[in-house]
Amino acid sequence: MIKYYKEVTGLISPLEPYSYVVRAGDTLYLAGQVALDETGKIIGATMKEQATQVWKNIKTALEAVGSSLENIVKINYFLQDIRELNEEIEIRKTLFLETKFPAVTAVQVSALGLPGLQLEVDIVAVANVY
Repeated sequence: MIKYYKEVTGLISPLEPYSYVVRAGDTLYLAGQVALDETGKIIGATMKEQATQVWKNIKTALEAVGSSLENIVKINYFLQDIRELNEEIEIRKTLFLETKFPAVTAVQVSALGLPGLQLEVDIVAVANVY
């Protein structure tokens, strides 16, 4: 069974045709999240500020489908400047237990979807399975 979650309360409506979350069996695929608030405004001028908003959005999306940050198994980072990854890592360290860090890929890109964005993060997680 595949279920598509196009709208998520607390996140801006998608700017193009895609789903925020797709559930395929017990696996959750989140669309790349950027530092936009629910009105579409970019939050933050620094990597730390933008990463904080990105993780807020990821948490919101996961909770909307009954999951949580602790269920993340894979993180993909897309950064304007890979040298700023350490600032994002400091945010990530506060979110995960030391023994439960997800697998990570980080790449530098020449541009993101909107001018001013520094970071995009997509994740794979598992649904809460009881």
